[in-house]
Amino acid sequence: MALILCLETSSKNCSVSICENGKLLFIQEYFNENYSHGEQLHVLIESLLIESNISISDFDAFAFSAGPGSYTGLRIGAASIKGFAFALDKPAIAVSTLQSMTSGLLNNNAIDFKNNSLFFPLLDSRVGEVYTAIYNDHCKEYLAPFACDVNVFSFEKYFQKHTVYFFGPGQYKLADIEHQNAIFLNEDYPSAKHLGFLAQHKFNTKNFIDVAYFEPMYLKNFIPTKPKKPLISNL
Repeated sequence: MALILCLETSSKNCSVSICENGKLLFIQEYFNENYSHGEQLHVLIESLLIESNISISDFDAFAFSAGPGSYTGLRIGAASIKGFAFALDKPAIAVSTLQSMTSGLLNNNAIDFKNNSLFFPLLDSRVGEVYTAIYNDHCKEYLAPFACDVNVFSFEKYFQKHTVYFFGPGQYKLADIEHQNAIFLNEDYPSAKHLGFLAQHKFNTKNFIDVAYFEPMYLKNFIPTKPKKPLISNL
């Protein structure tokens, strides 16, 4: 059993939680369309530590959402966790972003899922693409995470034998799909509140990362874009 600090920075939702024995104790989140993890992440961490009256040295481990998702966001989250783990000589835990989304959905007791179902968490990627994976109703990986061209990938073949649930902020790109076995659920962004359960399991099995060499699951090469604001204002 463990007290774990969890960071989720893979999307527009910058999220920090404290979990104990896989259960959520505290959470703070900041959503920004333009991404602001570099400015907000450590503000949220400090605020959460004050709210919980927990010291950074009290944690047994540090966990983070390891992708896929925003290249810059993933790097910020990974660097922060690596720093805490190295400085305090505590283990670091990487959790799949898509699996944590699925775990959060499956642990929602308000939804009665059909047997033999498949789950597609969907994160927005480039134009016409999403990041996704397929999980069964026990949150076990059916198809590993991949970058998907929604105009090429055949989702329909899974409808023949399964009820298929689509969820997450990228599902709008599949709006043309109409089938009785295709069910669209929430558009919720990834959240640190869903990391604790999977992080606890990895802690119990000592499934830790090597902080010196671990890289997040980017799936794509980084493509720089022009800044929305000028780096140097006119004098």
